[in-house]
Amino acid sequence: MYHPQGTHFVPGMTPEQRRRAQRWEMPAVAVALLVIPYLLLNYLRLGSGFGTTVDVLYIGIWTFFVVEAVAMLRLAPDNWRWAKRNVLDIAIIVVTAPFEFLPPRFEVLQCLWVLRILDLAPVIHRYLFRITVVRFAFLLWGLTVFAGGLAYAQLERGSEEPPTLFEGFYWVNTTISTVGYGDFLPTTWQTSVLAMGLQAMGVVLGAILVAGILPLFDREFAEGFSRRVSEQVERLTGEVDELEADLADIETDIDRIARGESSQDRVLGQIARDLAEVREKVGAEGPHAAVPPRNGGDSRGTATAAGGDGADAGTSAPAGS
Repeated sequence: MYHPQGTHFVPGMTPEQRRRAQRWEMPAVAVALLVIPYLLLNYLRLGSGFGTTVDVLYIGIWTFFVVEAVAMLRLAPDNWRWAKRNVLDIAIIVVTAPFEFLPPRFEVLQCLWVLRILDLAPVIHRYLFRITVVRFAFLLWGLTVFAGGLAYAQLERGSEEPPTLFEGFYWVNTTISTVGYGDFLPTTWQTSVLAMGLQAMGVVLGAILVAGILPLFDREFAEGFSRRVSEQVERLTGEVDELEADLADIETDIDRIARGESSQDRVLGQIARDLAEVREKVGAEGPHAAVPPRNGGDSRGTATAAGGDGADAGTSAPAGS
C-alpha cells in the first residue's frame, strides 16, 4: 500500500532494477485514473454499447494490475518483502477477479481500485504536482466520498427507496464527518460495515487535516516572529553602526591628543635640556663668579675707585714710618 517511494521500489534493488521498475510508474498512474470513469460507467449502465465498453475496461484494468504485480515480483530482490509491502493491492486483485464463483456483491469491491490513485501519490508528486499533507488529506477525502458513495448506491439498490448517486455521496460525507443526520440509513449489513469503515476513516482524515493545518499556523507565527526579530536586529545593527562611528571619532580624537602630547613632551624636553646646560655652566664658574660689567661707564667708575684706594694706601704708609 502507500509508501513514500511508491509501490514499485523496495529496499535492495539495484540501479538497473529501479530503472526497469520506474518504467511502470506512469502507465500505472494512467490506468489508476481510468478507474474513475470505469466505475461511473459501471454504475450507470447507460446501454448495451456502454455495457461492452465497461466489460472491456474491467478486463483491461484488472489484467494490467495482475501483470504489474507479476513484473514487480520478478524485479524485487525479495518477493516476500514486496508482497508484505503490497498485501492490500494483492488482496484487491484477488477479490475483484473475473471469477464466476464470486458472489455478485463482490462487484462493489471494485471501488477499492481507487486506492491505487492514493498508492501512486508519490509518483504524482514527482511528475505532476506537489502533494502536501493538506492536499493528501483532500485527495483521500475525495476518493473516499467517490468510492464510498458508489458502493452505498450499489448496495442499497434493492431497498424500498434506493438512493441516487448524489445521495450516496451525501451519505458518505455526513458519515465520515461524524455528523450523521439520519436522513439516509444503511439497510443491509454490508452498508452497515461500510458505515463503520467510513466512520473510522473520518477520524483518520481529521487527524491528517490537523497535522497538515497546524504547521501552517506555526509557520505564520514563526514568520511573524522572525520578521519582528529581523526588525529588532536591523535596529540594533543601526545602533551598533552609530556606536562604531562614535568609537572611530573617539579614536581619532585620542590620536590627535596623543600627537599633541608628544609635541608638548618634545618642547618640555628641550627646555629641560637647556636648563641642564645652564646649571652645568653655573656649576663650573662657581656661585660667586664676577659678573661682567654691563656697560663702559661702570668700568671706569670701578677703576677710579680702585686707584683712589691705592693712593690712600701710599699716603698713609710714610706716616707710619
